[in-house]
Amino acid sequence: MRGPWWCCLWLSSLGGCASSAPPDPDLVRPESGAPFLEEIPGPLLGPFESSSDALLAACGKILSKPHASAGRPDHPSFDTRWRVSSEYCAWLYYTPEHRYVVSRLTDQSRVDPVQRSKSCLLPSRVVDARYPAEALRYIYALHNHPYGSALSANDLRFIVSEGRVHGFESETESGRVRLSIVAFFSNVMEPASCDGFHQYIPLTGQLLKWTRDASGWRCEQTGRVTWQDAEALDFTIQKLQGPCMRGVGP
Repeated sequence: MRGPWWCCLWLSSLGGCASSAPPDPDLVRPESGAPFLEEIPGPLLGPFESSSDALLAACGKILSKPHASAGRPDHPSFDTRWRVSSEYCAWLYYTPEHRYVVSRLTDQSRVDPVQRSKSCLLPSRVVDARYPAEALRYIYALHNHPYGSALSANDLRFIVSEGRVHGFESETESGRVRLSIVAFFSNVMEPASCDGFHQYIPLTGQLLKWTRDASGWRCEQTGRVTWQDAEALDFTIQKLQGPCMRGVGP
């Protein structure tokens, strides 16, 4: 008897077999053949009273998505896991109601023909129908790195360009918060866990690495970025190793 598998095989010979999986309501993507999204809707998560609570909720959400983690590079199957991995990205923003919110996610990206990098393209603007666009404050540009690699040169340039548009710090009910970019990672593949993240804060130049173990969160400063030109094209990184001199949690 020829069941659904035979039908799918026949359709594949004509160009493909439609998936029965429903679209993920957390994700937004451009339609086939359309240009990249220039804005991303919100909210997906929140509201939260603190940026830390919003950040950790976003970490769990992003790393729960399919192929968000390739695990550790020393795993025997890492090369295969890396090829099928995906980056997801979102904005964490602050609303006029003095709450932190996470936008919906996107996984739109440019194709890398040699599979040397993964790069989620985060739209510059959030659209939250509850508020005027100018009332939103941009706090963190969020994404995942499938195997915990450090922030890339493109990551650093992106957040500096966004700071020029949205400002490098925002006034909140609890004080001023500095714009930064964050890359979450997990040390395991499935189920992925929120094991840490890399962070860059343009206003201070700090590169930070946050990791979590049984005793809680630990932060170390791994470097400092110095920009060589006003266009934010050329920079140097001074490698450092030391405590963050911040609080006990992200």
